[in-house]
Amino acid sequence: MSQKLANKKSIVIIGAGPAGLTAAYELSKYLGYKITIIEQSNQVGGISKTVNYKDNLIDLGGHRFFSKHDEVLRWWSEIMPLHAEPDVNTINYQNKSKVLPTDLNNTNKQNSLLIRPRKSRIYYNQHFFDYPLQLKPKLLKNLGLYKSLKITLGILKSRVNPIKEEKNLEDFYINRFGKELYNTFFKDYTRKVWGKECHEISDAWGRQRVKTLSIRRIIFHSLKNVLGKPKGFSKKTETSLVEHFLYPAKGPGQMWEKVRDKCLSQGVKIEMEAQLKNIWTDDENKVSKISFLRKGSDIETLNPDYLISSMPVRPLIEAFTKEVPDQLRSIARNLEYRDFLIVGLLANTIKLKNKQGKRVTDNWLYIQDRNVMLGRLQLFNNWSPYMVANPKQTWLGAEYFCYRHDDLWKMKDKEIIDFAAKELESIGVLDAQEVVDGTVVRCPKAYPSYTGVYEDFNEIVSFLKSHSNLIPIGRNGMHKYNNQDHSMLTAFKARDLILSKSSDFEKLWKINTDSEYLEEKN
Repeated sequence: MSQKLANKKSIVIIGAGPAGLTAAYELSKYLGYKITIIEQSNQVGGISKTVNYKDNLIDLGGHRFFSKHDEVLRWWSEIMPLHAEPDVNTINYQNKSKVLPTDLNNTNKQNSLLIRPRKSRIYYNQHFFDYPLQLKPKLLKNLGLYKSLKITLGILKSRVNPIKEEKNLEDFYINRFGKELYNTFFKDYTRKVWGKECHEISDAWGRQRVKTLSIRRIIFHSLKNVLGKPKGFSKKTETSLVEHFLYPAKGPGQMWEKVRDKCLSQGVKIEMEAQLKNIWTDDENKVSKISFLRKGSDIETLNPDYLISSMPVRPLIEAFTKEVPDQLRSIARNLEYRDFLIVGLLANTIKLKNKQGKRVTDNWLYIQDRNVMLGRLQLFNNWSPYMVANPKQTWLGAEYFCYRHDDLWKMKDKEIIDFAAKELESIGVLDAQEVVDGTVVRCPKAYPSYTGVYEDFNEIVSFLKSHSNLIPIGRNGMHKYNNQDHSMLTAFKARDLILSKSSDFEKLWKINTDSEYLEEKN
């Protein structure tokens, strides 16, 4: 080993998802660091990867590329150029010259970020409802006069006499939307997603994901759309209300594969199909050594100056060889995760049509029908024309939220494909006989849960903070339901901490919580 290489600081990053790859690429721009990524699977991107099934592409969770943060927007546009279509000329990019490139006449669309129209609706009782809900005559018509009146009274009651102390997610929703609207559109769907009743889930989840979105904002946005054209992809528009978003032509994984290639060209070493085994610490409570097992090889060790972890907290704590308090290990061992599987279904045609008789243009549909297990349905043709091998067919992604011990997870792939096709038929989406092919992708620990022992999670945070060279980042690394761009922000903060030789982790843990990082900036 040369003296120059020996003098470099060693950085080990666990996980090659958006957070891990962002941290690696950012740090690789600076001299003096030897960077190694340890990735458990055989593909980069984490839950943001793109799965290829016979040239039909699957986006595991529906990843719109939208952010309120200039650094994230610039970063994406540096990795992949923007291709602007003529039909999105109403879009107003704030500080466009500082954020996105403009000279794109010769852009190769298949290697570009496309500007896509956002459309996702609620599918309830075989009717479509705008998402977020918008107060239009169609809403009242589909719900009926009696139901609409109950919703209105519920909203008024929540304003006049709100629940004073919000103890759980149910209280959070009722205070913002009223009890009847909560019962109609939130209660059953939340149970599908989390496998828990709303009163069993911390109100922190609502503050994390719903934030300031309320019936007042829904009304305001509805009036804006009635009185004038929306501004589209503007950083002043709340994330869940934005009308356009960026999207890699071949799915989110295309972005992260390009980042991987840039990391490799910068000298980053990526160990695929490798699993962290142990973490050793020294007398100063710093990580001094880690071991990992590469598939088909012996256990190897590294001595990192910094350990950046985007792996789930539960196995991270289990990896510590030093004596960790039993109470702490118990909290980590009992942290809950929601698993997820997506069923790719290739259909000759579907029944869902617009007024012109063509396939609906939604990116996805929230399936509110309580008689099916299906939680959400993606229409991949509408994400990008390059997501489907034959554009005359419809490529669907039926999303199911479950646990690995559930019967659904344990079913054979063919059984799950048939099950999903029958559920779609039962709610009027398609005829099951029109499905000509399918595949199943399982995603364990897809969503960190705000249930069970989560109320004691601050003890885990304090333990992690006590290690000055251990930096948790990303959704699973922080057991926080971050969006893709917020995971990237944690990676940027990890970069800053290392470059400044700081162990001030407070701002790191406030990302997507503090007002500085909220999806709606002040």
